[in-house]
Amino acid sequence: MSEQLDQILSHYQGENREIANVDEPQCSLVLFKQAGNNFAFYGSQIKEIMAERPVSWVPGCPPSLEGVINHRGRVESVININQLIDAPSQDVPGKRTILIGRGTKMQSGIQVDKLIDVLEVAESQIHPSADNLSPAMQKIVVGIVPVGQEYFALLDMNLVFERYLETSGYESHS
Repeated sequence: MSEQLDQILSHYQGENREIANVDEPQCSLVLFKQAGNNFAFYGSQIKEIMAERPVSWVPGCPPSLEGVINHRGRVESVININQLIDAPSQDVPGKRTILIGRGTKMQSGIQVDKLIDVLEVAESQIHPSADNLSPAMQKIVVGIVPVGQEYFALLDMNLVFERYLETSGYESHS
């Protein structure tokens, strides 16, 4: 057997093989679980990831607004995206995470059930979103990302904020 191996190695020994270095565009994603489903935001749209903290309820708020928090001396709204993805509101055991998202027109906290990971993926790994999504999901999902054995619906923060403004009764001022 070593004679066969020596023949194979000697065959390739004289070759000049170069490794092709391909710089593929990458993007950062924040992966999380909400209402039992996998979602992701572009990392560039997440300003900060915070451990759970008390959210103060504000009377007269729409159901999609969880309340407000004190974040670095500023009052920051906290959105409940269950309303935006047509998922039932549910009490989740354990600590939840607040993602501070920044869009072009607004900034807000978004409370998620479970932060999974922050990772870099090749942009070519982001596939177009499926046509069989619910109408509410079609308005905010911009792609599907395979990670390991699971798939994550990629949400665009600007579309999430637009949907929030639509469903909460606020007008989006363009």
